[in-house]
Amino acid sequence: MSEIDIQFDEINDALKRISVEQDAAEVHGALCGLFCTVNGLSADYWLDNTLTETPEDDALTVDALNNESRSLLTQLFNAAQKQLSGQDFDFELFLPGDESGLYSRVEALSNWCQGFLYGLSQGGLTDPEGLPGELPEIVKDLVEISRAESYELDDDAQDEKDYMELVEFVRVAVQLFVDEMHQFQVEEPGDESEYH
Repeated sequence: MSEIDIQFDEINDALKRISVEQDAAEVHGALCGLFCTVNGLSADYWLDNTLTETPEDDALTVDALNNESRSLLTQLFNAAQKQLSGQDFDFELFLPGDESGLYSRVEALSNWCQGFLYGLSQGGLTDPEGLPGELPEIVKDLVEISRAESYELDDDAQDEKDYMELVEFVRVAVQLFVDEMHQFQVEEPGDESEYH
């Protein structure tokens, strides 16, 4: 992921340490969904709704883990915000690198799409059919891709090519969402605005 100095596994480890069940891909997807639906999303709001406390640990340990995780996740937030608000179309999905097996990468892409769809709904999107242009069809496509982890893979060159095409499709789809959703954005999560 450009503009960021942290690795996928670093975020995954940080999330596990604070008992967040989602992986780094799903968390990043949800963040991007929120960016598409919420105007002026703050890192604090996102972090407070992403991080959980681990009651079995003592308070000092919880604070230390939360502080470390908040720092890493704030970097992720800032990088996503910069990419999605830029004009350079350099947005990248936060996924495992090519050194990871194809199955792991497909699973992460599936999780990313699940997270993105969750982020849209968390930001107040209740009726995808009421969205402009191609967005309703894109939502349907993302739902299908979110089921990708159930696909049978041979781990061959064709599967690798198909995976790369799906990643590029999702990347472009998110940029289209960002461009189209400005008129529908709510001011903050949890307000009463709905999309029609």
